[in-house]
Amino acid sequence: MLFLIWCFSYPADKLLAPVKLAEIIKDPKVTKPYIINVGPTPMIKGAKYIGAAEDPANKEKLKTMVKDFPKNKDIVLYCGCCKLEDCWNIHEADKIMTSMGFTNYKILNMPEDFTVDWHNKGYPIE
Repeated sequence: MLFLIWCFSYPADKLLAPVKLAEIIKDPKVTKPYIINVGPTPMIKGAKYIGAAEDPANKEKLKTMVKDFPKNKDIVLYCGCCKLEDCWNIHEADKIMTSMGFTNYKILNMPEDFTVDWHNKGYPIE
């Protein structure tokens, strides 16, 4: 029997540390990025919800949401349903953003999941 294991990796310059995003959200003087939840996890404070980006309908929602944004807009994508390296939602959202020509988006680096890497650290949620 053959088992395939998918692991996605992202360049360091495309990743944003959760502590950094939490600091940005908490600082009233800092311009906030556009935060998009592309998974089934709870909402980070200020995030917009798309839903699981592996779902074709949600892919279309993401495309519609960002279609008129400047290509260099500060955007943060997150899911947190599982380990980042295994996350199909982030993988699909990343492909969409790249194919649409976005150059300044980040992926929230949650190596474990939303609970461990965001919630348990007391970072802002809705």
